[in-house]
Amino acid sequence: MSARDFPGTLEAAAEAEAWAAAQCARLALSADAAFALSLCLEELFVNAVRHGGAHEIRLALSRDELEFRDDGAAFDPTQAAPKRLQGPSADFEIGGFGVGLVQKYARRLFYQRADGWNIVRLAFSQASR
Repeated sequence: MSARDFPGTLEAAAEAEAWAAAQCARLALSADAAFALSLCLEELFVNAVRHGGAHEIRLALSRDELEFRDDGAAFDPTQAAPKRLQGPSADFEIGGFGVGLVQKYARRLFYQRADGWNIVRLAFSQASR
């Protein structure tokens, strides 16, 4: 398992995505799994910084799982209701769809709060979803 710490900044989100992409290539993950992982990582990272006030993010990646830890405010993505489109697409408001994307693209999603950390574990299918 490869692991790395990142500062809780929006600028670090791009660095985390680049690191994760390199790890996906090293692990020979399928293109679909790498895409799903990247999408979920971006959503979790940005939300942890913007909404949770995270100062530190810890990532660990294996062939089977991404573990995302942040020291921000408690937030359980497994219990959050995903936002749905209501009405014509011309009227829809951007934002708030990230939790639904994470729930859709992760084959398994696990959350716990321990010692001031949000710990989210996501598994991604090697086949296309």
